[in-house]
Amino acid sequence: MKKIKKFMFIIPNTRLFGKRYWLWFNPAIFTLVPILRKLGIDVEILEANIDNLNREQMKQRIMQYEPDMVGISNMSLEYWRQAHDAAQIAKEVNSEIITVMGGVHATTLPEKILEDKNFDYVILSEGEERLPKFLEILKSRNPDFSKMDGIGYRQDGKIVIHKPAGFIENLDSLPMTDYTILRPDQVTKVMNGQQRSVVGLGTRLAPVATLMTSRGCRFRCCFCAGSILGGHRVRVRSEESVLAEVDMLVKNYNIRELIFTDDEMYCDMDRAKKIIQGLKDRKYDLIWKNVNLTAWLIDYKLMKLMKESGCYQITISPESGNNRVLKEIIHKPGNKEQCRNVVKWCKELDIEIEADFVIGFPGETWEEIRDTTNFADELDADAVKFAIATPFPGTELFEKAVEKGYLPGNFEWYRDEMLGFAHGVINTEHFTVQELEMLRCYEWDRINFKNQTKKERYARMNMMTLEELEEFRKATRRSMGVYFLDQVKDERDELDEVIRQR
Repeated sequence: MKKIKKFMFIIPNTRLFGKRYWLWFNPAIFTLVPILRKLGIDVEILEANIDNLNREQMKQRIMQYEPDMVGISNMSLEYWRQAHDAAQIAKEVNSEIITVMGGVHATTLPEKILEDKNFDYVILSEGEERLPKFLEILKSRNPDFSKMDGIGYRQDGKIVIHKPAGFIENLDSLPMTDYTILRPDQVTKVMNGQQRSVVGLGTRLAPVATLMTSRGCRFRCCFCAGSILGGHRVRVRSEESVLAEVDMLVKNYNIRELIFTDDEMYCDMDRAKKIIQGLKDRKYDLIWKNVNLTAWLIDYKLMKLMKESGCYQITISPESGNNRVLKEIIHKPGNKEQCRNVVKWCKELDIEIEADFVIGFPGETWEEIRDTTNFADELDADAVKFAIATPFPGTELFEKAVEKGYLPGNFEWYRDEMLGFAHGVINTEHFTVQELEMLRCYEWDRINFKNQTKKERYARMNMMTLEELEEFRKATRRSMGVYFLDQVKDERDELDEVIRQR
Protein backbone atom coordinates (compact mmCIF):
# COMPACT_ATOMS: atom_id res chain seq x y z
CA MET A 1 0.00 0.00 0.00
CA LYS A 2 2.41 2.65 1.19
CA LYS A 3 5.85 2.84 2.70
CA ILE A 4 5.99 5.39 5.48
CA LYS A 5 8.94 7.74 5.12
CA LYS A 6 7.83 10.61 7.35
CA PHE A 7 6.01 10.04 10.65
CA MET A 8 4.66 12.79 12.89
CA PHE A 9 3.57 12.34 16.49
CA ILE A 10 0.80 14.72 17.53
CA ILE A 11 0.19 15.61 21.17
CA PRO A 12 -3.00 17.70 21.38
CA ASN A 13 -3.29 20.83 23.51
CA THR A 14 -4.89 19.88 26.83
CA ARG A 15 -6.05 23.49 27.41
CA LEU A 16 -8.61 23.34 24.61
CA PHE A 17 -12.37 22.84 25.11
CA GLY A 18 -12.26 24.12 28.69
CA LYS A 19 -10.11 21.28 30.05
CA ARG A 20 -7.28 21.13 32.58
CA TYR A 21 -3.82 22.04 31.33
CA TRP A 22 -1.15 19.44 32.12
CA LEU A 23 2.46 20.34 31.37
CA TRP A 24 3.79 16.80 31.12
CA PHE A 25 5.58 14.44 28.75
CA ASN A 26 3.71 11.62 27.03
CA PRO A 27 6.20 8.87 28.00
CA ALA A 28 5.45 6.21 25.36
CA ILE A 29 6.51 8.47 22.51
CA PHE A 30 10.08 8.72 23.74
CA THR A 31 10.66 4.98 23.47
CA LEU A 32 8.93 4.82 20.08
CA VAL A 33 11.07 7.57 18.51
CA PRO A 34 14.36 5.59 18.50
CA ILE A 35 12.50 2.50 17.25
CA LEU A 36 11.12 4.39 14.25
CA ARG A 37 14.45 6.03 13.54
CA LYS A 38 16.12 2.62 13.50
CA LEU A 39 13.66 1.65 10.76
CA GLY A 40 14.94 4.55 8.67
CA ILE A 41 11.82 6.65 9.17
CA ASP A 42 12.11 10.41 9.57
CA VAL A 43 10.27 11.37 12.77
CA GLU A 44 8.87 14.70 13.88
CA ILE A 45 6.72 15.71 16.84
CA LEU A 46 3.94 18.27 16.93
CA GLU A 47 3.77 19.14 20.63
CA ALA A 48 0.68 21.35 20.64
CA ASN A 49 0.44 21.05 24.42
CA ILE A 50 3.92 22.32 25.29
CA ASP A 51 3.78 25.00 22.59
CA ASN A 52 0.14 25.95 23.34
CA LEU A 53 -0.90 25.76 19.69
CA ASN A 54 -4.35 26.47 18.26
CA ARG A 55 -5.93 24.64 15.31
CA GLU A 56 -4.46 26.89 12.66
CA GLN A 57 -0.97 26.67 14.09
CA MET A 58 -1.25 22.88 14.23
CA LYS A 59 -2.40 22.81 10.64
CA GLN A 60 0.55 24.95 9.55
CA ARG A 61 3.05 22.64 11.27
CA ILE A 62 1.55 19.59 9.58
CA MET A 63 1.59 21.32 6.19
CA GLN A 64 5.25 22.24 6.64
CA TYR A 65 6.35 18.72 7.55
CA GLU A 66 4.13 16.85 5.04
CA PRO A 67 3.96 13.55 6.97
CA ASP A 68 2.87 10.26 5.43
CA MET A 69 1.41 9.23 8.79
CA VAL A 70 0.49 10.90 12.06
CA GLY A 71 0.33 9.11 15.39
CA ILE A 72 -2.00 10.77 17.90
CA SER A 73 -1.97 10.17 21.64
CA ASN A 74 -3.73 11.97 24.47
CA MET A 75 -3.44 11.72 28.23
CA SER A 76 -6.83 10.20 29.08
CA LEU A 77 -10.44 9.83 27.92
CA GLU A 78 -11.06 13.27 29.37
CA TYR A 79 -9.26 14.72 26.34
CA TRP A 80 -11.23 12.79 23.73
CA ARG A 81 -12.29 15.92 21.84
CA GLN A 82 -8.69 17.08 21.46
CA ALA A 83 -7.68 13.75 19.93
CA HIS A 84 -10.51 13.67 17.40
CA ASP A 85 -9.89 17.31 16.50
CA ALA A 86 -6.21 16.53 15.83
CA ALA A 87 -7.20 13.74 13.41
CA GLN A 88 -9.59 16.07 11.64
CA ILE A 89 -6.90 18.73 11.29
CA ALA A 90 -4.52 16.19 9.73
CA LYS A 91 -7.15 15.10 7.21
CA GLU A 92 -7.97 18.72 6.41
CA VAL A 93 -4.31 19.23 5.49
CA ASN A 94 -4.23 16.13 3.31
CA SER A 95 -6.82 13.36 3.22
CA GLU A 96 -4.04 10.93 2.18
CA ILE A 97 -2.26 11.27 5.53
CA ILE A 98 -2.72 8.00 7.43
CA THR A 99 -3.98 8.62 10.95
CA VAL A 100 -3.35 6.18 13.79
CA MET A 101 -4.02 6.50 17.49
CA GLY A 102 -2.35 4.71 20.39
CA GLY A 103 -2.22 4.90 24.16
CA VAL A 104 -4.76 4.56 26.97
CA HIS A 105 -7.64 6.05 25.01
CA ALA A 106 -7.10 3.82 21.99
CA THR A 107 -6.70 0.70 24.12
CA THR A 108 -9.90 1.16 26.11
CA LEU A 109 -12.24 2.57 23.43
CA PRO A 110 -10.97 1.46 20.00
CA GLU A 111 -14.45 1.06 18.45
CA LYS A 112 -15.48 4.53 19.58
CA ILE A 113 -12.41 6.07 18.02
CA LEU A 114 -12.92 4.32 14.69
CA GLU A 115 -16.49 5.56 14.46
CA ASP A 116 -14.72 8.76 13.47
CA LYS A 117 -13.70 8.41 9.80
CA ASN A 118 -10.80 10.78 10.41
CA PHE A 119 -9.04 7.90 12.18
CA ASP A 120 -7.74 5.10 9.95
CA TYR A 121 -6.22 2.78 12.58
CA VAL A 122 -5.78 2.28 16.32
CA ILE A 123 -2.98 0.37 18.03
CA LEU A 124 -3.90 -1.17 21.35
CA SER A 125 -1.73 -1.67 24.44
CA GLU A 126 2.06 -1.53 24.10
CA GLY A 127 3.22 -0.09 20.80
CA GLU A 128 6.95 -0.73 20.76
CA GLU A 129 6.59 -4.07 18.95
CA ARG A 130 3.18 -3.51 17.33
CA LEU A 131 3.97 -0.25 15.55
CA PRO A 132 6.91 -1.68 13.52
CA LYS A 133 4.83 -4.75 12.65
CA PHE A 134 1.94 -2.52 11.60
CA LEU A 135 4.22 -0.44 9.36
CA GLU A 136 5.69 -3.59 7.78
CA ILE A 137 2.24 -4.92 6.90
CA LEU A 138 1.09 -1.52 5.67
CA LYS A 139 3.76 -1.28 2.98
CA SER A 140 2.75 -4.57 1.32
CA ARG A 141 0.67 -4.51 -1.89
CA ASN A 142 -2.45 -5.80 -0.16
CA PRO A 143 -2.10 -5.13 3.58
CA ASP A 144 -3.61 -7.95 5.63
CA PHE A 145 -3.94 -7.31 9.37
CA SER A 146 -5.97 -10.43 10.07
CA LYS A 147 -3.09 -12.13 11.89
CA MET A 148 -1.91 -9.11 13.85
CA ASP A 149 -3.04 -8.62 17.44
CA GLY A 150 -3.67 -5.28 19.13
CA ILE A 151 -4.96 -3.38 16.12
CA GLY A 152 -8.20 -1.81 14.98
CA TYR A 153 -9.16 -0.90 11.42
CA ARG A 154 -12.03 -0.87 8.94
CA GLN A 155 -12.70 -3.62 6.44
CA ASP A 156 -15.54 -3.38 3.94
CA GLY A 157 -16.98 -0.52 5.93
CA LYS A 158 -17.02 -2.45 9.21
CA ILE A 159 -14.87 -1.84 12.25
CA VAL A 160 -12.55 -4.73 13.09
CA ILE A 161 -10.76 -4.94 16.45
CA HIS A 162 -8.09 -7.53 17.25
CA LYS A 163 -7.48 -7.55 20.98
CA PRO A 164 -3.91 -7.50 22.28
CA ALA A 165 -2.35 -10.90 22.91
CA GLY A 166 0.52 -10.73 25.37
CA PHE A 167 2.92 -8.08 26.54
CA ILE A 168 6.60 -7.24 26.12
CA GLU A 169 8.45 -9.55 28.49
CA ASN A 170 11.97 -8.10 28.42
CA LEU A 171 11.63 -4.40 29.16
CA ASP A 172 15.42 -4.04 29.10
CA SER A 173 15.24 -4.77 25.37
CA LEU A 174 13.48 -1.46 24.80
CA PRO A 175 15.49 1.66 24.01
CA MET A 176 16.11 4.18 26.74
CA THR A 177 13.85 7.22 26.86
CA ASP A 178 14.97 9.64 24.12
CA TYR A 179 13.93 13.30 24.35
CA THR A 180 16.06 14.47 21.41
CA ILE A 181 13.03 14.76 19.15
CA LEU A 182 11.98 17.78 21.22
CA ARG A 183 13.53 21.20 20.92
CA PRO A 184 15.75 22.09 23.89
CA ASP A 185 13.35 24.84 24.94
CA GLN A 186 10.46 22.34 25.01
CA VAL A 187 12.40 19.96 27.25
CA THR A 188 13.38 22.83 29.52
CA LYS A 189 9.81 24.10 29.76
CA VAL A 190 8.47 20.74 30.93
CA MET A 191 11.36 19.74 33.18
CA ASN A 192 11.38 23.18 34.81
CA GLY A 193 7.60 23.51 35.01
CA GLN A 194 6.85 23.13 38.71
CA GLN A 195 3.12 22.42 38.95
CA ARG A 196 1.47 23.39 42.21
CA SER A 197 -1.85 22.57 43.89
CA VAL A 198 -1.84 19.04 42.46
CA VAL A 199 -0.59 17.31 45.63
CA GLY A 200 1.34 14.14 44.65
CA LEU A 201 2.14 15.37 41.14
CA GLY A 202 3.56 18.68 42.26
CA THR A 203 7.33 19.09 42.19
CA ARG A 204 9.81 20.66 44.59
CA LEU A 205 13.02 21.13 42.58
CA ALA A 206 13.80 21.60 38.91
CA PRO A 207 14.68 20.19 36.46
CA VAL A 208 12.41 17.21 37.19
CA ALA A 209 11.81 13.98 35.25
CA THR A 210 9.45 11.02 35.51
CA LEU A 211 10.65 7.44 35.39
CA MET A 212 8.82 4.11 35.15
CA THR A 213 10.68 1.00 36.26
CA SER A 214 7.97 -1.61 35.60
CA ARG A 215 4.72 -2.29 33.78
CA GLY A 216 1.62 -4.13 34.91
CA CYS A 217 -0.06 -4.76 38.28
CA ARG A 218 -0.86 -8.01 40.07
CA PHE A 219 -3.96 -6.70 41.77
CA ARG A 220 -7.52 -6.40 40.51
CA CYS A 221 -9.05 -3.25 41.97
CA CYS A 222 -12.54 -2.95 40.53
CA PHE A 223 -12.14 0.61 39.25
CA CYS A 224 -8.72 0.27 37.61
CA ALA A 225 -8.09 -0.10 33.87
CA GLY A 226 -4.41 -0.84 34.48
CA SER A 227 -4.72 -4.54 33.67
CA ILE A 228 -6.18 -3.70 30.25
CA LEU A 229 -3.12 -1.62 29.51
CA GLY A 230 -0.33 -3.55 31.20
CA GLY A 231 -1.66 -6.92 32.29
CA HIS A 232 -2.01 -8.63 35.67
CA ARG A 233 1.62 -9.69 35.83
CA VAL A 234 4.34 -7.20 36.66
CA ARG A 235 7.23 -6.97 34.23
CA VAL A 236 10.26 -5.14 35.55
CA ARG A 237 13.31 -3.39 34.23
CA SER A 238 16.58 -4.45 35.80
CA GLU A 239 18.13 -2.17 38.38
CA GLU A 240 21.03 -1.61 35.93
CA SER A 241 18.61 -0.34 33.28
CA VAL A 242 16.81 1.97 35.71
CA LEU A 243 19.99 3.44 37.17
CA ALA A 244 21.48 3.91 33.68
CA GLU A 245 18.47 6.08 32.83
CA VAL A 246 18.96 8.05 36.03
CA ASP A 247 22.59 8.59 35.03
CA MET A 248 21.50 9.80 31.59
CA LEU A 249 18.94 12.21 33.02
CA VAL A 250 21.45 13.72 35.43
CA LYS A 251 24.21 13.95 32.83
CA ASN A 252 22.14 15.29 29.92
CA TYR A 253 19.48 17.33 31.71
CA ASN A 254 20.90 18.11 35.18
CA ILE A 255 17.88 16.48 36.81
CA ARG A 256 17.40 17.40 40.47
CA GLU A 257 14.13 15.56 41.15
CA LEU A 258 12.68 12.23 40.01
CA ILE A 259 9.08 11.02 40.11
CA PHE A 260 8.61 7.25 39.98
CA THR A 261 5.22 6.50 38.41
CA ASP A 262 5.02 2.67 38.51
CA ASP A 263 1.90 0.92 39.72
CA GLU A 264 4.14 -1.63 41.48
CA MET A 265 7.72 -0.51 41.86
CA TYR A 266 8.10 -2.64 45.00
CA CYS A 267 6.78 -5.96 43.69
CA ASP A 268 10.36 -7.30 43.63
CA MET A 269 11.75 -6.00 46.89
CA ASP A 270 15.37 -6.98 46.22
CA ARG A 271 15.34 -5.09 42.92
CA ALA A 272 13.68 -2.06 44.52
CA LYS A 273 16.28 -1.96 47.28
CA LYS A 274 19.10 -2.11 44.72
CA ILE A 275 17.60 0.82 42.80
CA ILE A 276 17.21 2.87 45.97
CA GLN A 277 20.70 1.94 47.21
CA GLY A 278 22.03 2.90 43.77
CA LEU A 279 20.45 6.35 44.11
CA LYS A 280 22.05 6.73 47.53
CA ASP A 281 25.49 5.55 46.38
CA ARG A 282 25.56 7.94 43.41
CA LYS A 283 25.42 11.00 45.68
CA TYR A 284 23.73 13.03 42.95
CA ASP A 285 21.94 15.13 45.59
CA LEU A 286 18.66 14.12 43.95
CA ILE A 287 15.30 14.18 45.65
CA TRP A 288 12.56 11.82 44.56
CA LYS A 289 9.01 10.65 45.19
CA ASN A 290 6.65 7.75 44.54
CA VAL A 291 3.14 8.58 43.31
CA ASN A 292 1.85 4.98 43.58
CA LEU A 293 3.29 3.28 46.64
CA THR A 294 1.76 -0.03 47.74
CA ALA A 295 1.58 0.45 51.50
CA TRP A 296 1.32 -3.24 52.36
CA LEU A 297 4.69 -4.03 50.73
CA ILE A 298 6.68 -1.47 52.72
CA ASP A 299 8.51 -1.79 56.04
CA TYR A 300 10.33 0.73 58.21
CA LYS A 301 13.81 -0.43 57.17
CA LEU A 302 13.02 0.18 53.50
CA MET A 303 11.50 3.58 54.21
CA LYS A 304 14.62 4.57 56.13
CA LEU A 305 16.75 3.66 53.09
CA MET A 306 14.33 5.63 50.88
CA LYS A 307 14.80 8.71 53.06
CA GLU A 308 18.59 8.33 53.03
CA SER A 309 18.56 8.14 49.21
CA GLY A 310 16.56 11.37 48.78
CA CYS A 311 12.90 10.34 49.00
CA TYR A 312 10.91 13.26 50.37
CA GLN A 313 7.31 12.37 49.50
CA ILE A 314 5.07 9.35 48.79
CA THR A 315 1.45 8.78 47.86
CA ILE A 316 -0.47 5.79 49.18
CA SER A 317 -3.99 4.71 48.28
CA PRO A 318 -5.97 3.30 51.20
CA GLU A 319 -9.06 3.77 48.94
CA SER A 320 -11.60 3.00 51.69
CA GLY A 321 -11.92 3.13 55.46
CA ASN A 322 -14.30 0.18 55.53
CA ASN A 323 -12.98 -3.39 55.48
CA ARG A 324 -16.01 -4.85 53.68
CA VAL A 325 -15.71 -2.32 50.88
CA LEU A 326 -11.97 -2.95 50.59
CA LYS A 327 -12.33 -6.72 50.31
CA GLU A 328 -15.72 -7.37 48.73
CA ILE A 329 -16.14 -4.38 46.41
CA ILE A 330 -12.69 -2.95 45.58
CA HIS A 331 -10.72 -6.23 46.01
CA LYS A 332 -7.77 -4.43 47.53
CA PRO A 333 -5.29 -6.61 49.47
CA GLY A 334 -4.19 -3.90 51.92
CA ASN A 335 -5.72 -2.91 55.25
CA LYS A 336 -6.04 0.14 57.45
CA GLU A 337 -3.36 -0.88 59.94
CA GLN A 338 -0.73 -1.04 57.21
CA CYS A 339 -1.64 2.49 56.14
CA ARG A 340 -1.44 3.71 59.73
CA ASN A 341 2.07 2.27 60.01
CA VAL A 342 3.28 3.94 56.83
CA VAL A 343 1.94 7.33 57.94
CA LYS A 344 3.63 6.89 61.33
CA TRP A 345 6.96 5.97 59.71
CA CYS A 346 6.73 8.96 57.37
CA LYS A 347 6.34 11.30 60.33
CA GLU A 348 9.31 9.73 62.10
CA LEU A 349 11.47 10.03 58.98
CA ASP A 350 10.16 13.43 57.81
CA ILE A 351 8.75 12.10 54.55
CA GLU A 352 5.64 13.88 53.29
CA ILE A 353 2.65 11.64 52.60
CA GLU A 354 -0.58 11.97 50.66
CA ALA A 355 -3.41 9.46 51.06
CA ASP A 356 -5.91 8.89 48.23
CA PHE A 357 -9.46 7.61 48.71
CA VAL A 358 -12.36 6.69 46.42
CA ILE A 359 -16.04 6.98 47.32
CA GLY A 360 -19.28 6.06 45.59
CA PHE A 361 -18.95 2.40 44.57
CA PRO A 362 -21.99 0.33 43.56
CA GLY A 363 -22.95 -1.61 46.69
CA GLU A 364 -21.33 0.88 49.08
CA THR A 365 -23.63 2.38 51.71
CA TRP A 366 -23.63 5.97 52.91
CA GLU A 367 -22.35 4.87 56.32
CA GLU A 368 -19.45 3.01 54.66
CA ILE A 369 -18.60 6.16 52.73
CA ARG A 370 -18.54 8.01 56.05
CA ASP A 371 -16.20 5.32 57.38
CA THR A 372 -13.82 6.37 54.61
CA THR A 373 -13.93 10.09 55.36
CA ASN A 374 -13.57 9.39 59.08
CA PHE A 375 -10.56 7.15 58.49
CA ALA A 376 -9.01 9.80 56.23
CA ASP A 377 -9.33 12.23 59.12
CA GLU A 378 -7.93 9.79 61.67
CA LEU A 379 -4.96 8.86 59.47
CA ASP A 380 -3.57 12.40 59.70
CA ALA A 381 -1.59 12.32 56.45
CA ASP A 382 -0.11 15.60 55.20
CA ALA A 383 -2.78 15.72 52.51
CA VAL A 384 -5.80 13.62 51.60
CA LYS A 385 -7.65 13.47 48.31
CA PHE A 386 -11.04 12.01 47.49
CA ALA A 387 -12.08 10.77 44.06
CA ILE A 388 -15.57 9.74 43.04
CA ALA A 389 -15.68 6.22 41.62
CA THR A 390 -15.53 6.71 37.86
CA PRO A 391 -16.41 3.85 35.49
CA PHE A 392 -13.84 3.20 32.78
CA PRO A 393 -14.29 0.87 29.80
CA GLY A 394 -13.62 -2.79 30.56
CA THR A 395 -13.52 -2.42 34.35
CA GLU A 396 -15.57 -4.38 36.87
CA LEU A 397 -16.87 -1.07 38.21
CA PHE A 398 -18.42 -0.25 34.84
CA GLU A 399 -19.91 -3.72 34.45
CA LYS A 400 -21.47 -3.58 37.94
CA ALA A 401 -22.90 -0.11 37.33
CA VAL A 402 -24.51 -1.30 34.09
CA GLU A 403 -25.78 -4.52 35.66
CA LYS A 404 -27.45 -2.64 38.52
CA GLY A 405 -28.82 0.14 36.32
CA TYR A 406 -26.87 2.81 38.18
CA LEU A 407 -25.78 4.82 35.12
CA PRO A 408 -27.96 7.58 33.66
CA GLY A 409 -30.00 6.76 30.58
CA ASN A 410 -27.98 9.17 28.46
CA PHE A 411 -24.61 7.78 29.61
CA GLU A 412 -21.93 8.32 26.98
CA TRP A 413 -18.17 7.77 27.17
CA TYR A 414 -17.57 11.09 25.46
CA ARG A 415 -19.17 13.46 27.94
CA ASP A 416 -17.90 16.97 28.44
CA GLU A 417 -19.01 17.25 32.06
CA MET A 418 -16.41 14.70 33.14
CA LEU A 419 -13.28 16.25 34.62
CA GLY A 420 -10.94 13.77 36.21
CA PHE A 421 -12.58 12.19 39.25
CA ALA A 422 -14.43 15.20 40.64
CA HIS A 423 -17.81 14.47 39.07
CA GLY A 424 -19.74 11.24 39.44
CA VAL A 425 -22.18 9.47 37.14
CA ILE A 426 -23.28 6.63 39.42
CA ASN A 427 -26.51 7.04 41.42
CA THR A 428 -27.65 4.24 43.73
CA GLU A 429 -30.28 3.68 46.40
CA HIS A 430 -27.65 4.77 48.95
CA PHE A 431 -26.36 8.01 47.41
CA THR A 432 -26.70 10.45 44.54
CA VAL A 433 -24.04 12.12 42.43
CA GLN A 434 -24.86 15.46 44.06
CA GLU A 435 -24.35 14.04 47.56
CA LEU A 436 -20.99 12.55 46.59
CA GLU A 437 -19.77 15.78 45.02
CA MET A 438 -20.73 17.85 48.07
CA LEU A 439 -19.19 15.36 50.48
CA ARG A 440 -15.99 15.07 48.46
CA CYS A 441 -15.49 18.83 48.37
CA TYR A 442 -16.32 19.70 51.95
CA GLU A 443 -14.61 16.72 53.61
CA TRP A 444 -11.48 17.54 51.62
CA ASP A 445 -11.63 21.04 53.07
CA ARG A 446 -12.50 19.94 56.63
CA ILE A 447 -9.79 17.28 56.92
CA ASN A 448 -6.91 19.03 55.19
CA PHE A 449 -7.36 22.42 56.86
CA LYS A 450 -8.81 21.67 60.31
CA ASN A 451 -6.05 23.56 62.14
CA GLN A 452 -3.04 25.75 61.47
CA THR A 453 -0.57 22.85 61.50
CA LYS A 454 -2.59 20.97 58.88
CA LYS A 455 -2.77 24.09 56.72
CA GLU A 456 0.99 24.51 56.87
CA ARG A 457 1.61 20.85 55.98
CA TYR A 458 -0.74 21.02 53.00
CA ALA A 459 0.74 24.30 51.78
CA ARG A 460 4.24 22.84 52.00
CA MET A 461 3.29 19.79 49.95
CA ASN A 462 1.72 21.97 47.28
CA MET A 463 4.33 24.74 47.25
CA MET A 464 1.80 27.42 48.20
CA THR A 465 1.96 30.33 50.57
CA LEU A 466 -0.69 30.36 53.28
CA GLU A 467 -2.32 33.30 51.50
CA GLU A 468 -2.51 31.31 48.25
CA LEU A 469 -3.86 28.36 50.19
CA GLU A 470 -6.82 30.38 51.46
CA GLU A 471 -7.62 31.55 47.93
CA PHE A 472 -7.29 27.96 46.71
CA ARG A 473 -9.63 26.62 49.42
CA LYS A 474 -12.29 29.24 48.83
CA ALA A 475 -12.27 28.89 45.04
CA THR A 476 -12.28 25.07 45.28
CA ARG A 477 -15.32 25.08 47.57
CA ARG A 478 -17.21 27.47 45.33
CA SER A 479 -16.49 25.39 42.24
CA MET A 480 -17.48 22.14 43.99
CA GLY A 481 -13.99 20.72 44.12
CA VAL A 482 -12.58 21.73 40.74
CA TYR A 483 -10.09 24.59 40.78
CA PHE A 484 -6.52 24.71 39.49
CA LEU A 485 -4.35 27.43 40.95
CA ASP A 486 -1.58 27.16 38.37
CA GLN A 487 -3.98 27.19 35.45
CA VAL A 488 -5.67 30.34 36.69
CA LYS A 489 -2.26 31.96 37.14
CA ASP A 490 -1.17 30.93 33.63
CA GLU A 491 -4.36 32.40 32.17
CA ARG A 492 -3.79 35.65 34.05
CA ASP A 493 -0.17 35.82 32.88
CA GLU A 494 -1.24 35.25 29.27
CA LEU A 495 -3.87 38.00 29.56
CA ASP A 496 -1.34 40.38 31.11
CA GLU A 497 1.06 39.67 28.22
CA VAL A 498 -1.67 40.45 25.65
CA ILE A 499 -2.41 43.74 27.44
CA ARG A 500 1.29 44.66 27.53
CA GLN A 501 1.63 44.00 23.79
CA ARG A 502 -1.27 46.36 23.10
